[in-house]
Amino acid sequence: MRSILVDLQCFTEAYELRWSLRGPHEPRGPLEMYPENCMHFFGFILELAWGRGPRSFEVEAELAWHLLQIDLEDLLLRLCEPDGSGRVRTGACTNAWHWHAPVTTCATYNADAREIARDLAVSWVHLHDQDSVSRIAGIPLSMLHARVDAAPRGARVAIAPPRGSRVARKGGGARAWSLSRETVLKALAAPPSALLDALEASAVPDGAWRAAAPRAAEILERTRRLAETGDGPPTWPVDTDKHRHFRFLKKHPPFLVRRLASGGVVLATHPFCSLWPLWAGALDALGLMG
Repeated sequence: MRSILVDLQCFTEAYELRWSLRGPHEPRGPLEMYPENCMHFFGFILELAWGRGPRSFEVEAELAWHLLQIDLEDLLLRLCEPDGSGRVRTGACTNAWHWHAPVTTCATYNADAREIARDLAVSWVHLHDQDSVSRIAGIPLSMLHARVDAAPRGARVAIAPPRGSRVARKGGGARAWSLSRETVLKALAAPPSALLDALEASAVPDGAWRAAAPRAAEILERTRRLAETGDGPPTWPVDTDKHRHFRFLKKHPPFLVRRLASGGVVLATHPFCSLWPLWAGALDALGLMG
């Protein structure tokens, strides 16, 4: 059990009006939460009960993701779904200073899983029309659809990593890292259940990740048992803040598609990666990429 101190900020319409009178500025909010110290959030130093067996940076990277995943989901849901009221329609976690296109973030939340295509529509309007995500994230999906439809036929936007963020570009050329107007419109017209099923299929880990999974699960269970009962092998500190760990995570990014009991959905990956490969795989499987 550990604590992570966070700052929670609320930016009202009055705040935006006051600052807009002083000239151009980046809109904020409406709600933002920041870990006071990101190093505490990432938890690079792990105390793990390795027991017998060889050390492996692949296993260490996978363990780092599993432990970070707990905090990532918790942070997002505490902000977006504190009481299950659905008042917060959508949200995201990002390893950058500002809220960028949802498909380039490391996690998104949608209160209604049937509106999962909102992530694509918001990303398109933000990148194509240069509207702030803070302004458009929560508007009705029908309005977002109209904004996408109003763009010229054949228009495309580049899916670039957010400035200041460590985001992996997993294969493909420039076209693989771009989104077309027609793709977004097809996704908005597709059955939401088909989109969710395709996202879950796209989230299946690759061979390298699966190969490290049994050893990682064994160490994680041994560490949990030691924490609960005090019985087991000693723990050893492991520093996962190394280039080889980052390289493995970026080459084999882990993805999570969590359907919530409230009817919402969370998509997530490691903060050093991007949700775009998850979306690209799902859209390609449905024949919507173009």
